[in-house]
Amino acid sequence: MSNSGKCQICGSEIKIYDYDIRNDRQAFDCSHCGRFYFLYSFEPDISNEQKNDFYKVSSWIYEQNNEFNNVPEIDEEKFITVLDMPVKKIKEKFDLMMKYLANTSSKNTEIDHIKVSCWIKDDDEQGALLTKAIDMGYVSGIEVQGSAAGTYIISINKPKLSFDGLEYIESLDEPNINSKQVFAAFYFSDRIKEIFDNQVKQAIEECGLTYKRISSSTTAHDTTIDDEIIAMIKSSRIVIADFTDQRNSVYFEAGYALGMQLPVIWTCKRDHVDNLSFDTRQYPHILWDSPEDLKEQLVNRIKAIL
Repeated sequence: MSNSGKCQICGSEIKIYDYDIRNDRQAFDCSHCGRFYFLYSFEPDISNEQKNDFYKVSSWIYEQNNEFNNVPEIDEEKFITVLDMPVKKIKEKFDLMMKYLANTSSKNTEIDHIKVSCWIKDDDEQGALLTKAIDMGYVSGIEVQGSAAGTYIISINKPKLSFDGLEYIESLDEPNINSKQVFAAFYFSDRIKEIFDNQVKQAIEECGLTYKRISSSTTAHDTTIDDEIIAMIKSSRIVIADFTDQRNSVYFEAGYALGMQLPVIWTCKRDHVDNLSFDTRQYPHILWDSPEDLKEQLVNRIKAIL
């Protein structure tokens, strides 16, 4: 059985289901957030000083439902954790919005669904983002007008992306496409370092790119090595990650590059392949027997990416 009411997170219409005593939780189905459970009779504090950040919880619930096919269970700790998540940068929100519009351009688009799926805070922020997309000539079929109160009135009728809009969407899948830099992550043993500073460097330069690596000896004294590694990865076209000798930092660097949607070339000396982590074994590794073998395979893989 269910009753109707207002969502304590976003204020939209919601269905409230009977309390599940066995699992100590109550189910909700919000027209804006999606489906979720509150555990242990938890209720959000609507007087919370972080009330303006409740939109993060709505977007997180929506993402759990639509991206991961998961109905999240929320208690006080989980609620606070989501509230404390870093605010997405405006560029991230704009890119999410462009992808959403591209995926829904053939049908009517719900204004509220743009907001919640793209982690947009409020109507004003959504209006500003849509206005930017219109001004850039990326999308049509949307009207945005400012009201006397300074808020935005938005009308959407089957948005259509222009050529420039579609090209922008494609560019999101190819970050740093104009970069000439290849970042190499590997275990800094004398043997592996020699191979990377010679044969791997030669392979990269033969492809017209620049070899980059980070070590404590190349890092400025007023900069942490982690900060420099992250900055280097962010500015690279390709990341080469070698898992010979199973260095934990290489797993981190490869994972960070994946999160940046950068091409990662996975390599490992053939006689070390049995030690690969289960998490990365799914990716196609270049298995090499000698420095020359590694160089040849790298040239072929880099050219395939370019």
